[in-house]
Amino acid sequence: MDVNKEREEFRAKLRAGFDLTFQKLIAFKKYKNTPFVFERNGKIIEMTAEEVEAEMKEKKKVKPYKMKTKAHPVNEPSKKSKME
Repeated sequence: MDVNKEREEFRAKLRAGFDLTFQKLIAFKKYKNTPFVFERNGKIIEMTAEEVEAEMKEKKKVKPYKMKTKAHPVNEPSKKSKME
């Protein structure tokens, strides 16, 4: 296999992994109702997960990730009560 083709495939896999990870982070922030904290132009700002999603879609920096199932954070408790 050509080295350049291998690199492109590796980059595509990395990008897909980063996209999935960020979608899980957004889902986690929504679940916990906690803000994202960023630095812009030397100032610290807080944004909700919904604002981050809207800004990303507006700027089209990240393509929407099409998943068969919804992203769930690892530590999210199940919807069913264990003691019923």
